[in-house]
Amino acid sequence: MPERLSRRMVLLAAYEDFTRRESVSLRDENFELLAKLQGKKAKVIEQLRGLEDSPSPSEAEDFKTRVAALLEQEEANSRLLQQKMSANREAYRKLSQNAISANKLRRAYAEPSDRAPMPRNLKGRA
Repeated sequence: MPERLSRRMVLLAAYEDFTRRESVSLRDENFELLAKLQGKKAKVIEQLRGLEDSPSPSEAEDFKTRVAALLEQEEANSRLLQQKMSANREAYRKLSQNAISANKLRRAYAEPSDRAPMPRNLKGRA
């Protein structure tokens, strides 16, 4: 019969699950879920900090190994997020440039719709 997991290991497993789900949400660009997962992970960290008991040597070694793997995954997630943010900034920049170009073309070739048309001759302008 397997021994009962300590509170520390249960919290670590939850954090690992949230990190895996975070990776998927980043790949899917589901940033709303990502924000929720970040909040949940913060709560787990607070609970881990609040633990007062010391882990057994075998549990400490397992915990350390799993945390090292988590740190690698967190770094990979961070790199992916930076890539997504960079791509979004570039898309926004291009969209802004296109909007500016379209407004310039509209002003150059279309009559303004918000003011009375100007007369086509010089009569009454002097």
